[in-house]
Amino acid sequence: MRHLTSLLLWLPLAALAAVHPPQVHHQLSLRLFPDQGRLSAADRISLPTPVEELEFLIHDGLAPHLTAPAGRIQALETEPDQVPARRYRVVLEKPADSLTLEWSGSIRHPVARGGPGPEATPGLIASEGVWLGGESLWYPWLAGHLVTFELEVKLPKDWRAISQGRSPEPNRFEAHQPQEAIVVAAGRFAVHQDPGTPRAAVWLRHDDPALARRYLQATREDLRLYSALIGPYPYPGFTLVENFWESGWGLPGFTLLGPRVIRLPFLLASSYPHEILHNWWGNSVYPDPDDGNWAEGLTAYLADHLFQELQGRGAAWRRRQLAAYSRWVQKGRDLPLVAFRARHDQASQAAGYGRMSMFAHALRLRLGDDTFVAGLRRFYADNLFALAGFDDLRRAFEQVSGKDLQAMFRQWTRRTGAPRLRLAEVRSRAHGAGYQLSGELRQEQPEAPFSLRVPLYVQLEGRRKPLLKVLEMDDRRLAFSIELPARPLRVVVDPLFDLFRRLAPDELPPALAGLLGAGRVILVVPEAAPKSKRRAWNELARAWVRRYPHLEVRPDSESDALPGGARILVLGADNRLAERAWADLNGLPVERRNDGVRIAGHHFDPDRTALALAGPHFGLILAPTADTIQLLARKLPHYGRYGYLAFDTEGRNRLKGEWPTRARSLSAVLDPQAPPLEVPDHPPLARLAR
Repeated sequence: MRHLTSLLLWLPLAALAAVHPPQVHHQLSLRLFPDQGRLSAADRISLPTPVEELEFLIHDGLAPHLTAPAGRIQALETEPDQVPARRYRVVLEKPADSLTLEWSGSIRHPVARGGPGPEATPGLIASEGVWLGGESLWYPWLAGHLVTFELEVKLPKDWRAISQGRSPEPNRFEAHQPQEAIVVAAGRFAVHQDPGTPRAAVWLRHDDPALARRYLQATREDLRLYSALIGPYPYPGFTLVENFWESGWGLPGFTLLGPRVIRLPFLLASSYPHEILHNWWGNSVYPDPDDGNWAEGLTAYLADHLFQELQGRGAAWRRRQLAAYSRWVQKGRDLPLVAFRARHDQASQAAGYGRMSMFAHALRLRLGDDTFVAGLRRFYADNLFALAGFDDLRRAFEQVSGKDLQAMFRQWTRRTGAPRLRLAEVRSRAHGAGYQLSGELRQEQPEAPFSLRVPLYVQLEGRRKPLLKVLEMDDRRLAFSIELPARPLRVVVDPLFDLFRRLAPDELPPALAGLLGAGRVILVVPEAAPKSKRRAWNELARAWVRRYPHLEVRPDSESDALPGGARILVLGADNRLAERAWADLNGLPVERRNDGVRIAGHHFDPDRTALALAGPHFGLILAPTADTIQLLARKLPHYGRYGYLAFDTEGRNRLKGEWPTRARSLSAVLDPQAPPLEVPDHPPLARLAR
């Protein structure tokens, strides 16, 4: 998860026209005083050309002064943002191409949770550890420039720092390839090094040799995979660093992961390769901030999707992206890819990560796997350590394929919305020596029609493998007629979820995200609950409103006056709306009994278990204690795609699942005796890593 792109949003438009912005070289000496939350630093700044004056930004808690050459420094206006910043102007007595500044002060921004991501702070110097991100503005930042640097960090005894580039000795760094910003993390670590290669290392605050071995092996394998698939790894090494708060950041040459995050059993085959891959996409080929952030979605596709694909679950991963978009991105919450910068909630994540991932998949299907990989390699080689936008990505794929891709890029990067498809009027009749299949495909979204290549699979009598027909569709309706050699038994549109589209309602079983992402959502709090639980339910409601500002909170005494059409989230078994919520679950595999609740064949005691159940219009959240409610407030937003959930009183998940669905909008059964359709997924892209 990159965090540096926002810095380049300050670039003036004139600078954005250059693929290779000018560079500034910093020769830095940094001293950290963790117990005091302070730093002091000296910096010799080398400029591309001699200047008589220049302006820079620095954290308002730092006090810079000019030591060479002769001149003066003037404090200008403050610029409030994530951190308080002050602009300074340096006026030299005569033009020079270098100057030396010194400064000292305090940077102590508390760690906070915001949006769907992990905890974050732009900068924190503390006894537990140090994080100085690019946004902290801990050194003079010159707009419109990338940076190279030499850095020496002076620390308390037994402390160690990490930054970008080569490290010829501990706490010294050299980055001669242009970077977006200079970042520093520091603390006390147990250091583990891969004996077979100097590239892989693991730094742990709480030593765990077995954990380190697993990450060293994963690092070796992931670096080998992506170097073969895309191009040579661009940094001297890669280090997993355990943070002192729950972060999840991919940085140039290292990743900063929180102490709980790092020990999640699934991380090695999910988020960890994602952070490593960011060293290709985002931390060495930089998204042009005037042209949208392609790096997050492309990284998700080539990491999260690729590893799911290797396990035979690629189609399921793509379905989850489409479900997230369909549930979270309602009217007014969408944005085109060229306007996406970073995620700040589930809607922006679905519109930015999800749309870009599915666009990458569409390019792969359009061009073929070999050409798609060749395009990735060309894009990487042509734009290494430079700004790149969607036009650069398009040119790379056009060069290797010989195809004009302008219309495809324009549609999927500059439009909002997504197609909603329906299959209708499907018929079959004997025709000559074979059969004729006819029907109509419709686009039913409110937006203008999209230009689509729609995969239609036909199951034929006597044949196990279905027949694939790709329908070219540019209008609202497409009537099709297909000559077939055998009798068709079943027709299905896009069963592998290859198209970026809004899922049909019958493809979306009820889920927590479907309730929270609706246009109007009301959380109903029980007034008759015991005092401690009532307070906990209200705290949950306030926390979720901060996270999802479109939510409304009402007491259950107003249950008769709730607006029609809203989704209702009922909190607590003693809520006046609890019976209506249970009634909304009729038809789903959940049953209330005298001895508890049975969900999908599993029995739970509500006095010992917290439950979250999503119906078509109502959701019901039950918890036995106030402490459990507090756990649910933090945990449930991370389980949005599920229709039913169970947690014990310690917050451990005991059951999660999606309700069954019978999608019919995009299928037609021509013979009731037809066996289930079996469509093999696409071969894993990782096979081309060579």
